[in-house]
Amino acid sequence: MDTQTIQVYDQKAASIAARHRGNKPNRLNDLILTYFHTGELTADVGCGSGRDTEWLHHQGIPTIGYDGSEGMLAEARLLNPTAEFHLAFLPDLAEIPDAHYFNVLCNAVLMHLDKNETPSALQNLARILQPKGRLVVSFRGSQDEAEREADGRLYTRVQVDEMTAWMVAAGLKVLVAETLPDPVRSGGEWSIVVAER
Repeated sequence: MDTQTIQVYDQKAASIAARHRGNKPNRLNDLILTYFHTGELTADVGCGSGRDTEWLHHQGIPTIGYDGSEGMLAEARLLNPTAEFHLAFLPDLAEIPDAHYFNVLCNAVLMHLDKNETPSALQNLARILQPKGRLVVSFRGSQDEAEREADGRLYTRVQVDEMTAWMVAAGLKVLVAETLPDPVRSGGEWSIVVAER
């Protein structure tokens, strides 16, 4: 994971968490409810503020959150004091055993990796899935052509067709791949991909 990006999340954890909790990823949530194995153990990789971990629990999907920022994990624990959260880093996810989860969510994380690390990250997201387990990833492009946004966070531009090709190379079957207008940032786009091991 990009060190400078983690530092931004650590330093601005409270304000970023407050902003994230105010956003409702409706299409993402619809796809999760359609494709995740209900009631089965789930990993929220890059859980950030814990918003999605909390929502998953309320849907009857037991979820463990992982993040590379201690500051964001502290915010997640404040929101979800009874939930389980751990430090873990993409692309390796060395802290997570093989074939451990039936569902994996990776929401708004992969764009913070160097593009050369993304295929490895997807291989490890696939590795931690049970056979027939489901992976849902979402990512957005930068607001401009710069490699970093104004606050210093890395935003790597990845097209949805690149992401699906890397998933197939990681042994995943792509079930859904779509790109939608960003509901918050004018002119922006979000992509969501659902895949199965």
